[in-house]
Amino acid sequence: MIISTPATSANMGPGFDCFGFAVDIRNDLFVERGDFVFEIEGEGAGELAKDETNAIYAAVKVGYEAARPGRTLPRGLKFKSVNRIPPARGLGSSSAALVSGLAAGLALGGRDIDAPRTKQILLQLASDIEGHPDNVAPAIYGGFQISINADNQWITQRVNCPQDVQTVLFIPKFQSLTAETRAQLSKTMSLQDAVFNISRAGLLVNAFATGNLELLSYATQDLIHQPIRGKPFKLDDLIDSALKAGAAGCFMSGAGPTVLAVVGGHGGEIQNDTAGTFKASKVADAMLATSRANKVDGEVVIASPTETGVTAWIESSSWA
Repeated sequence: MIISTPATSANMGPGFDCFGFAVDIRNDLFVERGDFVFEIEGEGAGELAKDETNAIYAAVKVGYEAARPGRTLPRGLKFKSVNRIPPARGLGSSSAALVSGLAAGLALGGRDIDAPRTKQILLQLASDIEGHPDNVAPAIYGGFQISINADNQWITQRVNCPQDVQTVLFIPKFQSLTAETRAQLSKTMSLQDAVFNISRAGLLVNAFATGNLELLSYATQDLIHQPIRGKPFKLDDLIDSALKAGAAGCFMSGAGPTVLAVVGGHGGEIQNDTAGTFKASKVADAMLATSRANKVDGEVVIASPTETGVTAWIESSSWA
């Protein structure tokens, strides 16, 4: 069995805890029969647990028990996680681990991961554990997702994403733990600041839904979390450099420290648009130069939004 799960960028500026979209950087989880072992390749290989305390393995057990109430995960399984999403950088690595583990457990319990009902169960489980759906929803469904909680149920819907959009990610070398940065945020805000964020969030959805990214530089502004989380690495400088180099918008990805710039929104498709790729390269160079000037070590990656969420490939139906 192979479970593939994308990276995600949450909040998208003003959409705190409810906006997020999937990016085409993926972690792959391999599950086979055999003596228990948990191997990790790639990102986090030297720091993540390789025993039954691993977060993925814990999620596999939860997913299996949800698919088979009253039964526990059978022994005789070995795991290998091939990680391309850097941990604790604001790209949803923990959500990808959670979703991939839950999906594997559901599949081992006989559930079809592609079935709408299974994805609904997956969304409920993952959001309940995570506490908010902004990362897990796009990890499951792909694309740009807006998620809410109503009547004790998590609900998500997709927003259109223009076909020519590319993202430029500046990924600092240092890590940022969501729990720690969340604790720094204010529990209250003024009516003026609330209106500021609500108006930007509405404009952001309209920009993506219509494909008109002309006002995205305003639509990605935020007063809830970015001013606090962005202080250690001069977020405003990175945003300004990206916009001046041609980005349509720029914001902190999740809890940071990754900063994501959006390039495109003028029509066409990525495959046939070298001008868009040229602009993305210019934005990447500008962000890298600014970070170096501010003595912030990191790398830039050019990626694209993806409409494909978690996927499962299963050799045999006899797992359950």
